Amino acid sequence: MRKTLMPSLLMLALAACQSGDKAAAAAQTGATATPPPAAAAPSDPKQTAERAFAALRKIDPQFERLGYSELVGDIDQDGQDDVAVLYGTGTPDATMAAMQKLVVLMTRPGGPQALPQSDMPDFCPQLDKIEAGKLYLHQIDICSAARPKATDYYVYKWNGKTIVQAEHQTMPQRVLADLKPLGVAFRARDKKVVLDAMTFPLEASNWPVYDTELEKAAKAAGGKIDRAMAEKYYTDLFPNDRADLYADAIGDLQGRPLKTDSSGSTSSSSPGKDGITYGLVVQPDPDEDREESNDNRIVDARVDLGMAEGDGGQNLVLLLIEGQLKIVAMNTAG
Repeated sequence: MRKTLMPSLLMLALAACQSGDKAAAAAQTGATATPPPAAAAPSDPKQTAERAFAALRKIDPQFERLGYSELVGDIDQDGQDDVAVLYGTGTPDATMAAMQKLVVLMTRPGGPQALPQSDMPDFCPQLDKIEAGKLYLHQIDICSAARPKATDYYVYKWNGKTIVQAEHQTMPQRVLADLKPLGVAFRARDKKVVLDAMTFPLEASNWPVYDTELEKAAKAAGGKIDRAMAEKYYTDLFPNDRADLYADAIGDLQGRPLKTDSSGSTSSSSPGKDGITYGLVVQPDPDEDREESNDNRIVDARVDLGMAEGDGGQNLVLLLIEGQLKIVAMNTAG
């Protein structure tokens, strides 16, 4: 909470002098300086984007030729939206982009100004979002692919002059981070969070719901489980002991060392209580032909969360789809 003090005349005079000095200095700065918060209401995002495009055409008149995308949001938190534009580049006769170029245009009193290209990421990026003054990007595996897949996740923020990398997650690190709230939800019996991580309808044959009310309801519905059924018979899908097992596994695997084998799969394991061993396997690019399945969404990885005990065990199967984990199946044995 900010405290307000009654200033003396001397303090007021000094503040006025300092304010004048700062105003003079600000007048000499360009795109790399953050201006004071604007008093005007934020402009329409479409208009902001169009102004940025007009400025970008002066830098690269052909930026639209091989396709582009943009994000509009306040990167330097000065009260005015800025624009990140990602567009394809290639040879003059190219019909498809060979590379992608990122340009970040900051809103300034004289119009949008592009940050230096030397400050842009050195990997092939994909735009994610601008949120709370941060620019979120995905690193993709093949810059020229029509259906690229994310391999890493980056966050850039404003440092007063330009954007700098603030956070980085590898794919397995992203998986572990996204599993954490799911583990909390399993423990708390928060069915909304768990069911939000599933895509309905489910194939009942992929779930161990034998001899339950949920199985009967699914049979009557042609072998499908819709969300209403899953909510009504949630404990048939995730009995308390099963939910606790998943919560234990996710909790124990957090912070464990990750190992990557020659195939590119990453795994981790942890000895749990009562002789149970927990394991995690993250397999990148599970559909190498990139078929347009999964509702035409890109599957970046398959994730197996396993629990083994003696000759038995079970595993929860998830897919990392466009940066989000989705529960797709459950297998049990023994």
